[in-house]
Amino acid sequence: MHEPLLKDAQLLAEEVEISWRNRPGSARFAPFWLRDHCHARESLHPETLQRQVDTFSIPVDIVPEKLEILEGGRALQITWRQDGVLSRLPAAFLWRLATTDGREPSPPRQLWDRASMGEQFPTMSHADILASDAGLLRWLSLVERYGFALATGTPATIEATKTLATRIGYVRETIFGGMWDFTANLAFKDTAYTSAAIGPHTDGTYSIDSPGFQMFHCLKFDGTGGESTLVDGFRIAEHIRATDPAAFEVLSTVRVPAHYLGDGVHLAAEHPIIGLDPAGALRQIAYNNYDRAPFRLQTPRMREFYRALGLFHRLINDPAYEITMRLAPGTALLFDNWRTLHGRRAYQGQRWLCGAYLNKEDFDSKLRVLRAAADLGNEALLATG
Repeated sequence: MHEPLLKDAQLLAEEVEISWRNRPGSARFAPFWLRDHCHARESLHPETLQRQVDTFSIPVDIVPEKLEILEGGRALQITWRQDGVLSRLPAAFLWRLATTDGREPSPPRQLWDRASMGEQFPTMSHADILASDAGLLRWLSLVERYGFALATGTPATIEATKTLATRIGYVRETIFGGMWDFTANLAFKDTAYTSAAIGPHTDGTYSIDSPGFQMFHCLKFDGTGGESTLVDGFRIAEHIRATDPAAFEVLSTVRVPAHYLGDGVHLAAEHPIIGLDPAGALRQIAYNNYDRAPFRLQTPRMREFYRALGLFHRLINDPAYEITMRLAPGTALLFDNWRTLHGRRAYQGQRWLCGAYLNKEDFDSKLRVLRAAADLGNEALLATG
């Protein structure tokens, strides 16, 4: 679609109404807001893009004296009556704010269950991901859409796994370290460091800011069992929203405390099992019954909570919603820890796994940067990793 171009601007009922040459409808903006968001150099730093206008010196009753469409519709220029200052606002900026209010829309997600996912999991080769930022963009876009993706042909070393992780952002340090590796040695007070089966869960429910993404890579496996399991938590949440609104209300409003006790630390945080953004869209699944801390509600509400919790538990353990895979050396898994629940079958033998946590903000930042470069056709930026 071609860039938005302005057609007209006029003052109506103490608002500035603008219309478009190549877009339907119109939009209205408060004069104070327009002055506060001026893009002139003295108002918005051209390099840091930080606001330099003094918001608190703007007259509360500021009024435009003159409205002009410049640059063939690419910009709006405003002359202000109170002080004669000129403000400039790009048409593309005004269009984006008119259509989104400045908030990013929910990403394009494809919810899945076992039947819809089938056996063809979202996958790219390690070589293609590392070869260019265009390859990295395709891989991260798969993770954003499905909540996980595989990288085949990854050298079975901690160093190679770290190189793959840091293509996205820095490795997050936690009580388990930065890059971590483990076997069934109980090096930490966590069931991951055993050979027992682990039910579907998300990590870090005891963290105020739970890790956004997690990477796994099995470096060595000599034994039986140990298949990894994944469940689309957003698919479960939308099913509950549609079929049991009362349970959805409980799961999305009751903040469940969690804790990690041991290894010289006591971490504690609380999250609703189904987290929503202000518009009601799904934001985060935070569920780990192993780490749920004691808490009490009034008995009627407690009954509602246990009923909803039981429903959630039954659905995430229903084979119809679960996919399984054996993580063999050479295949790394990246998944969205705010959406995708993961688990593990019990195993016998030797299993050596490495991995890392990544912050959600760093994943999202990398996607924005790569997409902006792709939208601009910046071949230089996308040419190499």
